[in-house]
Order: sequence, then C-alpha cells, then structure tokens
Amino acid sequence: VSSDVVVGWSSIWVTGIVVGVQFVLCYAFFMIKRSNDERNKVFDLYETRQHSLGHRSPPPFQPHWYLKAYQMSDSETLRCVGLDSYMFLRLLRFGARLTALGTGLSIILIPIYSTGTARGNSTEGFNKLTLARVEHGDKRMAITVVAWYIFIGFILRELHNEWKSFALLRQQYLARGDEDVPKEFRYSILCEQVPEWLQSEKRLKKYFDRLFPEKVAQTTICMEMSCLDKLVEEREKVLNNLERADACAHHPKVSIGGRCSCCWGEKVDAIEHYRTELSRLNTSICHERELVPLAANHVRHQRKLSRIFSSNGALNVPENLFSGRKHSSEANNFKQPTDLSSLIECNESHFSFSDDDEEQDIGEHINQIDINESKISPSSTAFVTFTSLRAKQAAAQCALTPDRTSMRVFHAPDPRSVLWENISFPLSMQDTAKFGMKVVWIVGILFWAIPVSVVNSLANLNSILQALNIKTVDSSKPWYGFLSGLLPVIAFSFLLNALFALIIVAAKRVIKLKSRSDVDAYVTYWHQLYQFANLWLIVIGGSIFNQLQALLSNPESILNTVANAMIGSSVFFLNMILTQSVGKCAHDLSRIPKYSQSLFLRLWRSERTPTKRQSEASKTPDTYQWGYEIPKITFIFMVVILYCPIVPIMEIFGLVYFAARYITYKHQFLHVNAQSFEGGGNATWSSIFVFIISIIYMSEAVFIVFMGLKKSPLSSGFGFVPLVGTIVFHLNLRRNVITYLQNLPLQKAAAIDVKEGECSDFNRLIYLQPSLNTCLDEQFHVVDSNTRGPDAVF
Repeated sequence: VSSDVVVGWSSIWVTGIVVGVQFVLCYAFFMIKRSNDERNKVFDLYETRQHSLGHRSPPPFQPHWYLKAYQMSDSETLRCVGLDSYMFLRLLRFGARLTALGTGLSIILIPIYSTGTARGNSTEGFNKLTLARVEHGDKRMAITVVAWYIFIGFILRELHNEWKSFALLRQQYLARGDEDVPKEFRYSILCEQVPEWLQSEKRLKKYFDRLFPEKVAQTTICMEMSCLDKLVEEREKVLNNLERADACAHHPKVSIGGRCSCCWGEKVDAIEHYRTELSRLNTSICHERELVPLAANHVRHQRKLSRIFSSNGALNVPENLFSGRKHSSEANNFKQPTDLSSLIECNESHFSFSDDDEEQDIGEHINQIDINESKISPSSTAFVTFTSLRAKQAAAQCALTPDRTSMRVFHAPDPRSVLWENISFPLSMQDTAKFGMKVVWIVGILFWAIPVSVVNSLANLNSILQALNIKTVDSSKPWYGFLSGLLPVIAFSFLLNALFALIIVAAKRVIKLKSRSDVDAYVTYWHQLYQFANLWLIVIGGSIFNQLQALLSNPESILNTVANAMIGSSVFFLNMILTQSVGKCAHDLSRIPKYSQSLFLRLWRSERTPTKRQSEASKTPDTYQWGYEIPKITFIFMVVILYCPIVPIMEIFGLVYFAARYITYKHQFLHVNAQSFEGGGNATWSSIFVFIISIIYMSEAVFIVFMGLKKSPLSSGFGFVPLVGTIVFHLNLRRNVITYLQNLPLQKAAAIDVKEGECSDFNRLIYLQPSLNTCLDEQFHVVDSNTRGPDAVF
C-alpha cells in the first residue's frame, strides 16, 4: 500500500451491511426452525447430541440459548464437552478478555490519535484513527507506550492463569481419563520399531513381563494385511448397496459384466446380486482371517531360517526345507536369554525360538500358505496394555533399550482416533516422509506469495483495470466498496480451504500418521505457519523475492514501506474479522447447509425408506477439525495483538468476534457437536501455545521498530522492557509447568493404583485391528426384503 493512498471507510461500511443482512436472515431461520423442532420433538438438527450423548448434554431447546450457554459453569461445561473442547472455549474466552481490555485502551488511544498533527493522504479517512495521524517524535506516543505495557502485562497474567488451570486439568485427565474414553487407553502404550524377533504377541508380552513382572495385561501386534483390509472395505460397500436396494419400494436392477455398474452389461436383480457378492466376500474374509496367524508364523519361520543359515555362511535356503518338521536342530541350538540384562541387550541373532513362544504349530500348515499372495506379515507396531498405571507411566517415560534406533515407546492414542489403515506403516518410513513434506511446505511458503498477492490485488480493482488497459471506475461507488471489501476475503477463504485439504492429504496419505490426534497436530502446525506467512504477505504485497531485494538495497525504505502498508492493510483484516464474526456465527447456528443436505436427500430418497445406516448417520453429531478451526482463531489473535497500539479500533472488532464465537461455539459444543476422540487438551492448548507466545514476541518487535520509525527513540527503548519480561515469563513457564505435563508423575500414578487397585478387567479387543475383529461383523445388518421387519437381519 502506497503511503499517499487515502484509505476510506466505504468497504468497511458495505461489508458491515452485507454481514448484517446475513446475520438477520440466518438467525431468523435458526429461531423459526428451532421453534418448529421443539414443538415436534425433532432433535436431528439443533439437538443432535441428545441421540448419543444425552447424559453429557443440558436439557434440549432451552429458552434464551445464549444466556444458558454463557451461564453454564466451567465444571459442568468440562463434564459435558471434554478437555479438548473445554480448552478451545477457554482460548476464545481468553481472546474476549484480551480484546475487552484492548477496547478500553482504544477508547483512550483513538481520540489521542485523531487529534494528531500529521497531515497527508495517508493520514486521512480511516487513518485518522490510527498511529499514522501522530507526527514523528510526538509526545502522544508516551501514552501509547503505557497502553502497550498494560496490554502485554495483562496478556502474560492471563496466560499464567490459563496454564495454571490447564496443568491441574491435564493431570486429572492423565490420571482419570474421560468418561467416554475406554479405560484401556490410560493403561496402554504404543510401541514402534519393534524388532523382528519380538514381533509375536507372546514374545513381546514375555519381554515386557521381564521388565514389569506381573504387570502386563495384553500385547497386540499390528499386522500388515492389505488384502484383508480391501476385502472388508469392499464388503462394507456391498452392504451399503444392499441396504439401499432393500429400502426401495420396487426391486431395483443392477448391471454386471460391463465397465460401469449403472449401464451396459447384463441387468440382474440388485438384491440377489448383492447377497451373492456378500456371501462371496464373507467366505473370502473368513479364509483370510484364518491365514493371519499361519502367515504370521510362516514369516517368523522364514526370518528364523534366514538368521540361522546366514550365520553359517549359506546364501540360499529352500522355502520348504523344514516342511513337515516342527523345528530344525540348528534352531534349537540357540538358547533363550534368561537374565534381564542379556534380554535387553540381545538382538535378533541371540533370541531363539522355543516351543512355548509359537502361537501355533506351523509344520502342518506351512505348505498351504502362499505368503506372496496373502501379503500378511507382522508389522513393527504394537500396543501393550498394563494392569497398573505406574507400570504404564514408567514404560512410557523411560528408555527401554540402550539403542535409540531400536524400540520406541509412546502414549497410546485414544482407540477411537486410530487410523487403522496406516497403523502398520513403519516409523522410519514415516520420519522420512515427514522430512520430505517439510521441505515441500517450506519451499511452498516461498512461493505462497504468488496466490496471496493475487488475492490481495482484488482489494484495489482500479489497479487491475489499469493493468488491463481498461478505464477505471469511481471508487466511491457502493458497489466498488462491496467488491473490494468482500472479494479478497472470500478468495482468501477459498485459498486457505485448499491449503487445508492439501495438508490433510499429506498427513493421511503421504506421511501416513496413525491417529487423528496426530493428524490434527500436524495440520494445525503447518496451517498455522502459513497463517503467519499470510499476514506478512498481505501486509507487504507482491513477491517476497522483490521485497528481499529491496531490503538488501535499502533497508530503511523497506521498513518504512512495511510500516505504511501495515496501516493500509488493516482494512482488509477488519473486513475479515467482520465476515467471520456475527454473520458467520448466525450461519453456524442455523446449520443451513446441513438442513439443505438432509432436505435434498429426503427428496432424492422419496421412493424408499432410509436404511439403518442412513438413519444413524443423520443422528450422529458433527465434529470440528482442530487443524481447521484453531489456525483461524490464532490468526485473529495475531491481528488484534499486533495492531493494538497501531490501529486500536481493531480491538473493538476483535471483541465482537471473540465474544460471538465464544457463545456460539459453547452452544454448539453443548447441543450439536461432539468430538469423536479426546486428546487431553494437547491439540487445543499445549500445541498452540508456541504460536501464541510467538505472536507476542513478533508484536513486541514490531512495536519497537514502529516507534523507531516514528523518530521516538525513548519510546522504542522502553519497548524492550515488555520483551524482556515476556522472555523471562516464557522460560519460567517452560521450566516449571510445561515440561511436566506430557506425563503423569509416577508418585501420582502409584497413589491412584493404591487407592483404586490395579485393573484386571480389560476389553481384549480395544486395540485389535477392525479387519480382525469379528465382533464388528454384528453391526452389518440388512433388513430382509421379504420380512420388512425391524428385527430381520441378513
């Protein structure tokens, strides 16, 4: 933004009017539809939690919903929504308190700035209320310094209180868990890089039994079985098709033998076809499941032979060398380590097979398995569940082996968040993929300036018209303000949505992270880094390479350009906050997209009744993706903190944003949405604190530079005081609080074991892969077309 451009109010007023109309329409729809649903006792749209989480939800359809949401106590909110959602709400409340103070300071700063003596185009219009109106070296900036001291001091005080509350809640979560999370989660660890000689459930249990005698409840080796996974996935698709065909009033037909399932080929009865396919898939799945233990033993048998004969100098071993015999004489010459130290230090060449370690006798079956076709083998990932909390915490916190490249132990993820399709992916390959994608994202940030500059250019339509040799238009026209105010914000939202989708694909498909909580953490990190880049690219505009060149040639000019551009770009950020505040909140409350989707499906399925799956899906609460929601919130944090002393009116808009968001999200968490897994506050507080403290550091550095450019060296020097205070606060917080929140202290774990006793009643299937869990097969019900009764199953 050039320093001689007059920044007007037109785009802000037009955006405000559009947002106001959006709010009125969406809120009216919300109130009318909510009243109708209350009369008809329909919970599917606005009280979805009543179907599955009624025990953790307030009474439905409460009057004055905003007051009820605001007045609900912290303890009851925590019980209802869980620690992740509760800390997210506290983050929004922290933003509301922060901007409330900023609003109070802006009431003082705005009149002071508006009476400044600086003149020029860059001090007219909107900029009358900014620091641009204050002349260089003006004494008014002393008040700015005092306001900045108060603002930063309040932020640090609030952060200290938030961490104090979170530390207590985090320890309670590690000790007690969440009431809807299976208790096995608190007693389990995730083992990665399990050596080949321990890739057996009995051997792994024996290994941990030697380290923690009589404290191991169960071990689960995750299997690599792509064929079985594909069969189970195919069966689920067939079941969906069968249920939909069964729900039709007439007997539908389906084409077989053609290239497409909806055309060409021979037309046959859909129900009979899908029943035949279901029977075939069930047979194949049962056969593959029978092969799993046999194939796993066969793989271990081949590995044993390879180790034995390679040590004797042989290069090739026939696959059926020991067919029909239980064990080779050479294999029996290797002895099992008996003492603990030798067990810890031994490797695969020292660990021998014994009769007690084999799950099944492989001699009778080894010729019946084609390991290349079954593609079944043990992976290097395993879950271990203990009977005591202190044993679990000791295993997670100590080094099990002296070799860092050997087995690594982590806290087990919530079973509901595990991505089972990625569970067998080796950790070493995952680390390599992470590094590769890290390079991609860093390089992407350098070129991110191109799409951002295109979006930023939409704010100045006349510049685009000039570049295209088209006659410019009157910028005072209302429609010009409408386009220049909303188009960049809308385009910027689409750009961020595309970025979010790319990061999700990288996390799940390229890196193959093994839990949704890990995906959330990864997406939040990179999405937030791009948000940091977005702010400065929007402020600076143009190509980052051009700015670097200007910085090298004339450092003082680039700083002045950035300082002027920051004030000019504040209108874009105000419009962004406006569109994301009351209008967006009313849109979220109304749930118009969800209602439109369900209405379309009802019209489309008019000739058939909904299947059981479809009925259950409509009653399932929606979930928020933290990797999408949190970076948007922290971006607003960045704007309101950075602009507080420069454009104080930003705090008023920020207060509206955080207050509206807090009430809206709290109502949605209590009545509509529910997270499908619990992370104990890591995703919504611990992992984002580094970004919040970075925002504070960045804002303090900008304040120092801005005061220096305003030819006020005294004010600039005083700006170092809050910076030093923030550094001291951060170091003290890391040393005394943050370091101790990743694990539960053994002293507390032991106290819980003594008070509650060790746990022995475990669900043995909690960490079993779904493709192997036959209990899940009972969920695949299909209504019989002949019976058409609710209890008829196929």
